[in-house]
Order: sequence, then structure tokens, then C-alpha cells
Amino acid sequence: MNILALDTSTDRAALAVATAAGSIHAATPDPTSRHGRNLVPAIGAALRAAGLAARDLDLIAVGLGPGSYTGLRIGLTAAKTLAYVAQVPLVGLDSLEAIARNAPAEALRVSVIADAQRGDVYTADFRRSGPSGPLLRTSPTRIEPLARWSAHLSEPGSEPVDVLGPGLDRLRPELPGNARAAAPGANWPDGRHLIGLARDAWDGGRRDDPWFLEPFYLRRSAAEDQWQGGGKP
Repeated sequence: MNILALDTSTDRAALAVATAAGSIHAATPDPTSRHGRNLVPAIGAALRAAGLAARDLDLIAVGLGPGSYTGLRIGLTAAKTLAYVAQVPLVGLDSLEAIARNAPAEALRVSVIADAQRGDVYTADFRRSGPSGPLLRTSPTRIEPLARWSAHLSEPGSEPVDVLGPGLDRLRPELPGNARAAAPGANWPDGRHLIGLARDAWDGGRRDDPWFLEPFYLRRSAAEDQWQGGGKP
């Protein structure tokens, strides 16, 4: 399949195009770029590098978060628009699951975290039965207090856990003793792993309706909370 996969849930956009011939063209994330200004040109450049036009795509996959509210809206809007114009199927992906695939092959227990602010984290847990085995989800993607997440990882008898994700740098001091922090480059979505996740979703029968696909916000923004409380954003 010819697949375009993208994720803008963090400040480092991930983008890749896979061709039916087996090649993958992954864009190098630029943490200083603005998603809204640079995403569409980057998609065009990736398609040209792969020798494809939008109409040649068989599938478009987009990360749904959780993560940056603005980034998620930009990425999903671009994916929906392209899927509609080119008449290409669309699937949404869990951004934390994509990050989990950056874990080393020997990691048997994996926890992904992103900073949800206000003392909370977005998180999801995964496990392998043995080195290089498939990484399987053991908990839903959720939001929970940082202290509860840390306490759960370090329960008596807990085995070592590899922790990775865009929240790791700020939250590193909170890691329990049995946690192993990932290398810096492993903490953001990777285009090649997005392609793999997209293929798995397609093979599993996933087909999402572009009109109803929404990001995994998991909670309201601070501005929405203020509005509900009668204050001004």
C-alpha cells in the first residue's frame, strides 16, 4: 500500500510516506517549525520524494493524541482535507502507542507519558512476553495524577519499566527507582513507526469516518474550564 502517516501531537511533527514497492520516506522533525505553516509543504515534499501524488495514496493515517490541542487540530484537519479531496481512506492512531514502538526490543514493560499539566500526565502501558516480541497494550490511554502514575509503577515486586514520551524531560525527577528513562530521541512519534501502526490498523479492519474522527483530548482545555466557570480565558 501507498501510505501517508503524520502526527502533530507534540512540538516535533512526524511524517512518513510508504510506497507499495516497500520504501519509506520519513521527514526529519524540526522542533522549531510551526505545524500550521509548514505541515502542508512538508507533506507535499514527502510525497514527491516517494514519487507519489495524493491520488496515488491507498491510506492516510493521523495521530489523534493525546497532546497539544492546537497541534492535534492542525494535523487532523490536514489529514481529513487530503483524505476528502483525494478520496482516500483515513484511520486515526493513538500517538502514545506510536511512541511506545520506539522502546528498545529488549524492553518487556513500557510506559509512555506526556505532560498534561496541572500535575497530571497522559499515559499508556504496554508489555512484551519476551525480547523482540510484539508490544501489546495493557492499559487504555488515560489521564491521571503524576503521583498516582509513579506509585503504580513502583508497587512492591514491580519489574523494571522503560519510560518514554514527550513528558519525560520535565518529569524525569519523578521517576521511581525501577524506571529506565529512554534516550532523548525516542520520546516523540517516529514516522516509520506510524507507518507500521497504520498497517496494523488497516489489517485489523479499522476504517474511520473523516466527518466524525476527533482527537483524543481526554479533558477540556484550560480556556474551556475557565469559560465553564464563568471566567474569561
